[in-house]
Order: sequence, then structure tokens, then C-alpha cells
Amino acid sequence: MRPSSLALTKALCIAAAALASSACGGGEGLDADPDLDVGSSDTDALLQGAADAASSGAASGSCQLPDGPRTVDELKGSLEDLPVECVPAWTQEQLNQGFARIRDERLLTLPEQPDFPRRLPWLGADNGCEERAEAANYFFDLWHYPTPYFARVLAKKDKRLVLVTDNVPEGKVVWGSHVAPVVRVDGELIVLDPAVEPERPLPIAEWIPRFSVAGEFDVALCRDRAQLTGCFDAAPRKPSPPKLNEPDAWMHMRLTTEWGLQEILGRDPYRLLGDCPPWLPCAEPEPTPDPDRPPTIRTFRSHRMDIIPLWSPIYVVGSNFVEGLTTVRITGAGVDELAPIDDLNMHRILITKVYDPGDYQVTAYNGAHASQAVTMTIE
Repeated sequence: MRPSSLALTKALCIAAAALASSACGGGEGLDADPDLDVGSSDTDALLQGAADAASSGAASGSCQLPDGPRTVDELKGSLEDLPVECVPAWTQEQLNQGFARIRDERLLTLPEQPDFPRRLPWLGADNGCEERAEAANYFFDLWHYPTPYFARVLAKKDKRLVLVTDNVPEGKVVWGSHVAPVVRVDGELIVLDPAVEPERPLPIAEWIPRFSVAGEFDVALCRDRAQLTGCFDAAPRKPSPPKLNEPDAWMHMRLTTEWGLQEILGRDPYRLLGDCPPWLPCAEPEPTPDPDRPPTIRTFRSHRMDIIPLWSPIYVVGSNFVEGLTTVRITGAGVDELAPIDDLNMHRILITKVYDPGDYQVTAYNGAHASQAVTMTIE
């Protein structure tokens, strides 16, 4: 038996409201898109077109800004027609240093984790591009870099932007649009987006094919706004700091969701979101599970968002789970059994069996070594 219709509907509405306000993943489903095949010919054409446009803009030396506020829809167009000469120029040194700083520095502190500062949520690529882009520009301005513009890519009608990534359980994320900071280096537009490519900044015509194909998108360059509701204000807008102290603040939500996503993926969030992100060498090798010690259960999840009630599938989150050895006993609400395990790694166990709503006691075992029993409430 699944959760009641009322509880399920309520949870889904909460999730939809949280996602819909972001252009990156909001309102899109994994079943809505065809599989994309980005061929080299598409990429070559984009690169050549962008190079031609950059050369033309640099040669003309003219920057014609809008004469008033403009929306994304008013300014969007083809990649080849972008007004590159208006985008702030960086040196190659600024680009290298700025990208590394915005990717690696732990700049944000949640009130519930005062001793664990966080990076911008680059490992939460499925959602929150607007918050990441605006926060990045705030820090670039704070560090006295020329403030980047925002590169906004929008899928055309009945098309989707699809990023293949191992940072979500589904293996890909689907967007209606995507945005990231963009600067001009030697006449070329370069995008700083560690959520798409953590190793290096990308030329815009290399960045876009990571999640779209030629002819299926529009693009706009925005000075003042990362949201779909704006692009240029009447006067330049000063970047504002990300809000973290309110639980309903968007950056707070993105960081919380990124944490839950690491747990569902079977990663140690203290490690990945701390000193050992996947793109940097780590001084401490990850420990291996010890079959002679008991496992530990820390929490349970059904989804990466904390606000959604627990139902199937169940992710048992903890440590020292041993493949081929660890078992899980679930008791309560008329149940007393070893749960069928669908997948397991050192940090999480996946159980897809559907349990009735109620309170259960869950214990994990490595042979005779048992964890403490932890209460699991299914709604």
C-alpha cells in the first residue's frame, strides 16, 4: 500500500513548487525528452559561428546596450548573433584564478551547520542554476573582478536541454533553460559553470553542446538578471549576496538538496562537500568498509529534498555497509523481516519494496555485528 492520495498529492505539490521556480529542471520530467545525440558536426558549426561572431564584435569595438529594461524573450536569438562586445573582458589569468576560486572556495555557511562551510552547490546540477550564477557574480564582484554577464540558454518549443551527468541517480538532468556566468577573453565568450564542467571554463560554443543540439535552442546575454523574468534593468544592478538564514531561502534549499543528493547517490557528503570534491585530489583516501565492525544508520530518504515525506523507495543512509554481507531487518506495523536489498554501497542501501504507512524499527547487520535500531516513519 502506498501513502494516502492526500499525503502523496501534498508532497508532490511541495516538490513541484520548489522546483518550478528554477529554470534548471523546473517543471521538466525525465520522460519528456528524447535521447540527444550531439555530433561533432553540430559542435564544429557552433564553434565556427561563435568564433566568427567574436571576431566581428572585437573588430567593430562597439557595444550597444539596450536603451531600457529588456527581458530574455526580447533579446534571445542565435549563438552567432550574440553582442559579444558588451560582455566584460577578463584576462586569461583572471579567468584561471576566478574559475578555481568560485569552484573551490567554501563561501557559504548554513545556520544548522555553522562549522561546515560549503561551496556553491555545483554537485546539485539538476536544479538551482540561477542561484549559483547570481551567487557567483556576487563573489566575483566582491573579489573585484569585472562582474560577468549571464549566458541564458533556452530550449525552443517542444525541445529540451539534457545534461548527461553522474551527479543524479537517473544519469541525466532535463532543463527548460540553463544559465551561468559568462566573460570575454581575447574576444571569445567563456562560461564559468563547474556544474557542467568542473575541470575548466568552457567557450560558449563548447558549453552549449554539452546539453543541447544545434537548432534547438536560443541564447541571450543578460547583464543584470539570471532569472527568466528579466535580463537588463534600466540601470546596472549590483549583485546581492545569497540568502542562507531562512529555511525557505532558495540558496538554503539548494544546499540542503545537494546534501541529500549525495546521500542518495551513496556518497559521503562530509567528504564530497568538504575537503574532497570529485575534481580535486584528496589527501585522505576514502576508507573501505570493515566487515568486522557494525554498520551505522544515520537517516532515511526517499528523495533528495528533505521536505518530502518518506515512502518507497527507501534509502538507508549510514556507513560501513558491506556488499554481500550487510542485511537489514525491519520490524513494526505487522512486519518482521529481512528487507530485500536492491542496491548497496558503503554509504547507503536501496530498498524498493513498498511498506505500509507506520513506524518501524530498522537494524543493519554485518554478520553478528548489529547497528543501533533506528525508527523509520513511513507516511
